[in-house]
Amino acid sequence: MNPITPPQRGWYRVWLPRAAAVTLVAVATIYGARWVFGNTTGFIVTVVISLFAAFAMLPAVEALSKRGWRRGLATGLVMLLTAVFTGVFMYALINVSVGETIKLVERVPDYVDSGVSWANDTFGLNISSDRIISDLTANEERLQQLSTNAASGVLGLASTAAGLVFQVLTIALFVFYILADLPRLRAAVLRRMPPHQQQHADTVIGLTIEKVGGYVYSRSLLAIFSAVFHFIAFSIIGVPYAVALAMWVGIISQFVPTVGTYLAGALPLLIALAEEPFDAVLVLVTILIYQQIENYALAPRITANTMNLHPAVAFGSAIVGASLLGGVGAILALPVAATIVAIAQTYGDHYDLIRSERIESPEEYETRMRELAAEKAERRAERADRIRELAGFDDEQAVASEPD
Repeated sequence: MNPITPPQRGWYRVWLPRAAAVTLVAVATIYGARWVFGNTTGFIVTVVISLFAAFAMLPAVEALSKRGWRRGLATGLVMLLTAVFTGVFMYALINVSVGETIKLVERVPDYVDSGVSWANDTFGLNISSDRIISDLTANEERLQQLSTNAASGVLGLASTAAGLVFQVLTIALFVFYILADLPRLRAAVLRRMPPHQQQHADTVIGLTIEKVGGYVYSRSLLAIFSAVFHFIAFSIIGVPYAVALAMWVGIISQFVPTVGTYLAGALPLLIALAEEPFDAVLVLVTILIYQQIENYALAPRITANTMNLHPAVAFGSAIVGASLLGGVGAILALPVAATIVAIAQTYGDHYDLIRSERIESPEEYETRMRELAAEKAERRAERADRIRELAGFDDEQAVASEPD
């Protein structure tokens, strides 16, 4: 007699609850991660900025530590000098902004007179500048509204400044602990890994510190050269606030990627244009001359051993960093990209380049360019010899034709 077998359950009765449970857990995990990341974005940005600042100050701290300084004291001194320099720069920048705003307000009547005179002469109008100024200042309600908006703006600015001060203090605390306890922090991280992975992790940490420190070192040197050059030039031209504007040009042009050069040159150009239009032309010429000096003489030598990053990669990384974290991301993108490229070059495979008739190798391109340059130099020398021969022949004819 055959035993009675229970009815077979459908596969969906077994797998459907499991699939639903897995889907529910995945959706909950994704939304939970989004919620956590959305609420901790500010903290993550603060930690990233702190790591960047700590790695930038690390070479100076290490140099003092090797000379016998305690690590905490060396960290405090480096951070104090950095804070003093930042304070001087911000004070100079605020001094420029306030001074130019006051001058602009004082010159409003002159600007109105010039504009009204130009309109009257050009279009044959009969407009009184005094009437326009009186109309602008006679409406008390408008003045009260402007004062109210200014007061609310001052309060908002004060609140923003308080939040900024708190964030700066938070970053400073993180930077101090990272620099002061870096050996213990490094050991704690490496102890969590097997021995064969510790070497790779230590290499990645070393490359990150090297690239970030090299980036800040090279940019700081270029900023110093730029500031000194522009200070001398602005002083000779007679542009006001020469020290502050030179510091602005040096720092912004080096540490703001892609558009830093244009932002740096716009401020002194506008101030010189407000003072004297011809001075603005001299300022523009000065900025263009220094850019050529920096691009062809200074930058290749200073950044040769610090950041080996292709310009296209630097531009793309700056755009990606700005889209992710705004201006801070654009600044941090270059050392991050340089670190990724260095890690790829360290652990990636390298092969010999194949020969191809359709594609020119970099070595062949350089050889061809050197040969073309030598041919151009030879042709220039031949033309110069012919010109000298013709000039000498004319001189001999002139001497022969002179009467005795």
